[in-house]
Parts: sequence; C-alpha cells; structure tokens
Amino acid sequence: MTDRVVTMECAIFEQRGPIAIVTLNRPEAKNSLNTGMHRDVVWAWDEINSTPEIRVAIVTGAGDRAFCAGRDIKEFIEYYGEGGAEKIRPIDDPNHPMFGKLCNHYIVRKPLIAAINGYAVGGGLEIVQMCDLRVMADDTYIADLHAKVNVFGMNCLAYELPWPIANYLTMANGRLTAQECLHFGYVNRVVPRSELMKAALELAEMVMTSGPDSLRHLKEGSIRRQIESGNLFTEEYLEKRRQEALERVKNTAKSHDLMEGMRAFVEKRSATYERPS
Repeated sequence: MTDRVVTMECAIFEQRGPIAIVTLNRPEAKNSLNTGMHRDVVWAWDEINSTPEIRVAIVTGAGDRAFCAGRDIKEFIEYYGEGGAEKIRPIDDPNHPMFGKLCNHYIVRKPLIAAINGYAVGGGLEIVQMCDLRVMADDTYIADLHAKVNVFGMNCLAYELPWPIANYLTMANGRLTAQECLHFGYVNRVVPRSELMKAALELAEMVMTSGPDSLRHLKEGSIRRQIESGNLFTEEYLEKRRQEALERVKNTAKSHDLMEGMRAFVEKRSATYERPS
C-alpha cells in the first residue's frame, strides 16, 4: 500500500512503507537532466537520507524509451551557446543554493536499486553507477557518449567493467545490451520490461532481510568506492569546485571545441573541431 506520493515538475517520489521509489519524469525529453530534474531528484535523495523509516530506494524512469538520456544538452546550449556566461544555470552558480547539487553525483545513504526501464546514457548512466543493485529490461542498453559530444567521459566505469569494455563505452562511444551487461556483471538481473518493477521490489525485500548495522557498514563502503571512482562528490571537492566555478563556466562557454560537440548534437550534424586530437 502506498504511504505517500509526491508529484513534482520533473520527478515522482513514492514511499511504500520502508521502500522509496523515485521516478525520473520527463519522458517527452527522454528523462534528460535539466535544472528541474536535478532539483526534484536531489529533494528525493534528501528525503530518503533523512527519513528513518525508509530502508531502501529504487530509481527508475517514466515511459518505455529511456531511463535517462543524460544532460539536457538543449538547456545547456540555451545558457552558454552564444559563447558567454552572463546567464548561469543554478547548479553552476556558486552563489545559488542549488550549486553542485547534481542528482547524478549525489550521496544517497540508503541502499539504492536501479530499475533500468530504457536506455541509460551519459548522466543517466552515472545515476546507474550510484546504485548498489541493478535490474534491467531485456530490450534496452547502456552507453556513455560523453566523448561523442566532447564532454570528458566516465572513467568510473573502469571500476566495474573490464578495462577494454569500459574503453569501448567511453572512447569508442559503444553500447552494451542488457544481456552484455549481465554477462559482464554490471547488472544483477535482466527481465522482460513488464516484470522490471516486480524484480526491483523483490531485490528491495531481499535487502531488508539484512540487519541495519550491516547495511550501514556496506553502504558506507559503496560510497567510498564511488568517491574513489570519481562518480560521487565530497564536500571538499564541491568547495574547490565552488571557488573555480565561474571561471570554468566562462572557459567552457568561450571554447569552440567544448561547445561544438553539444551544438552538433542539438543541430543533428557532425561536429567540426578546431583541435582534432
């Protein structure tokens, strides 16, 4: 029985007794991460962290197509596409309360399960990386694609996948099917789409057979590993990032190559870089 449902602009938070379910809810935009999504999902993470009754959480995406397509590149271009930084996104503004509160790089202190209902790409895959257990629909895939738009890449994948396979995702812009994810041990289960949430809830029930002290210990180990991989941000890192934020945003906006990959993606054309290597 559902204890409560909170419907926000870009996410839905649901509590079923000790289980929380967070749904990324921008299916018309492939559940991409815009400012509203970061705001709403971070609220949900904080709610999970601060509610003692919640013992485990599940994150999934609305719709049948995408778990999460990553950064909302159209929003990024709208802010910085003219080569300036006169208008700054709240998550980039060191003077804004939302600064650095990225839902794909946030410390969630309860066991977290990914119910991967559609493709998980870029920042969406980083949310999957945050999860301790993973269930995947049998007809979808994962991909990095940061490098395809010239935005760094997920070195953290090498902590979980064989080195050449991680490089296939990050350097070659490859993708792994659900069955390949299962083969490489990246997900726990692959199930038909219609059984996805049932399988995630079964895993949540299994987690709750563990003692609370043991779960806290295990989750802290998971957080340490994710911090080491670079997928989670510490307070010290965020403070350093805060001090450098405005200069970094300006340099990104002014750089032809750092913006070209994203512009090309939005304009559905091949990118033309000034520095080919």
